[in-house]
Order: sequence, then C-alpha cells, then structure tokens
Amino acid sequence: MTKELATKEDIARLEGMIKSESERSEGMIKSETARLEGLIKSETARLEGLIKFETNRLEGMIKSETDRLEGMIKSETARLDGKIMNLEERITRLEGKMESEIKRLEGKMETEIKRLEGKMESEIKRLEGKMESEIKRLEGKIESETKRLEEMIKSETSILKEQIQSETQKIAKDIIRLEKKSTIMFTLLFFVVLFVNQSALELILKIIQLIR
Repeated sequence: MTKELATKEDIARLEGMIKSESERSEGMIKSETARLEGLIKSETARLEGLIKFETNRLEGMIKSETDRLEGMIKSETARLDGKIMNLEERITRLEGKMESEIKRLEGKMETEIKRLEGKMESEIKRLEGKMESEIKRLEGKIESETKRLEEMIKSETSILKEQIQSETQKIAKDIIRLEKKSTIMFTLLFFVVLFVNQSALELILKIIQLIR
C-alpha cells in the first residue's frame, strides 16, 4: 500500500521536475533570444557594410568620372587654346552630364539603401515573429506540463485520502471488535471468579452493600 501512495518525496520530486522543466525552458528562451539578437546584430552589421561598400564604390565612380572629365577638360583646354568659347560650351555640357550622372548615381544609391533597409526591417520582423512564436510554444508547453503534474498530484492525493479513510474505518472496526471481545472476556472472567471462588463472591457482595 505504501508504494501506491504519493509520498512527500514523490511530491517534492514532481515539484523538482516542474522547477527543472521551467528552468530548462527559461534557458532555452534566453538562448534563443541571444541567438536571434546575434543574428539581428550580424545582419545589421552586414547590411551596414554593404551600404558603406556601395557608398564608397559610388563615390569612387564619381571621383573617377570627375577626374576623367577634368583630364579631358585640361587636355581640351591645352589643345584648343584658341577655341575658348567652344571649350566653355563643352565644359558646360560636360558639367551638365556630370551633374546628371551624379544625380543618377545618387538616386540609385538611395534606392539601394531603401531596398537594403526594407530587407533588414523585414528580416528583423521575421526573426521577432519567430522568437515570439517560440516563446509562446514554450510557455504553452510549460503550462500544459504544469497542469498535467497538478492533475497527477490531485489524483494521487485523492487516492491517498480514500486509502486513509478506508484504513481509518478498518481500524475503527478493529477497535470496536476488540472492545466487544474484551467486554465478553471480562464478563466471562467475572462469572468464573464468582462461581469458582466463594470468598470473592462474598467480598463483592460486601462491596455492593457498602456502596449502597
């Protein structure tokens, strides 16, 4: 019967299991959060690197184009000293082309930056949603396990109460049976003493008279 009952050690063991499971789940949540934060940080650094690289590349292109145009202007100026007016017109045209090219490159850079920012934001939202989903799943698992253990404890407690009640009733019946048996034995002993020992009978009668 002792093996079938839920002892304090069993309840403590179940509580330890709940605590261990909760700590393990919390550790998993912390580990997953740290991992996701690391991914977000790594992705942010990578995107920042791409933006910086693209900016440097475009600046290099602009500088290269500017140097090339300046070289052309200088070469054309040296070669066409007598054609200053035409040279000025060509410079104006080249400057307009350069400005247009710069605007085009700036627009392209802004578009690329916006695309990378949108991609980064989308990735962050995806990781946050995944983390929230994982946290909810773990919380649901912990809640389900806790309810299951509570039901086990209630069931074991109910069984224990029923067994204690049954054992108590059995002990009460045994006590009543022993009391009846003792009463019968004392009665028999009383009659044996009365019928066997005459002096005891006389003594009892005297005591009864004294009591009266």
